[in-house]
Amino acid sequence: MENKLEKQKLHWEIYRQAHNNAAALLTEAKLLFENAHYSRAYFLAYTALEEISKSQYAADVYTGYSNEADFAKSFADHKLKILRVGWAYYEAEDHPTSWVGPDLHDVEQVVVEEPLWKKRQDSLYVGVLNSKVITPKSSITKTDARGIIHILETALEQIVQMTEYWGHQIGSKGLFK
Repeated sequence: MENKLEKQKLHWEIYRQAHNNAAALLTEAKLLFENAHYSRAYFLAYTALEEISKSQYAADVYTGYSNEADFAKSFADHKLKILRVGWAYYEAEDHPTSWVGPDLHDVEQVVVEEPLWKKRQDSLYVGVLNSKVITPKSSITKTDARGIIHILETALEQIVQMTEYWGHQIGSKGLFK
């Protein structure tokens, strides 16, 4: 049986690796977006949001704010992970512009829609609706992909701002002070 310190180290490592993976997935989603692969960009951004959820929950266990048993139950539950990161959607909805540079005032308006499980599935799989074949490419638009990438960027920026700039503790307790 692992001792408390080993479990803390494990959750610290989950926090760190899931956060870093989310950042890497953002980079890859942007590359796909820039090359007009909107459905795959959507999927990677959605997955990155799940990783952020996982990282923040692991941080909560590490800091003692949440318990390990609840974390273990939600670790692989896609829908629960997206629910736990719902704050990012509301934060992005409150700030619907994104800097495109190079000048300070070079911004674009972003349409932000709540990340949905159905859209995640549609971004990957061919389906049928009313006897018509629906493809990922036809299901996910440029606007959809840009919106979820914006949610992801907003989430990562908020986490960095609260922990790195303001010095709050990692996880939900520090994020929502």
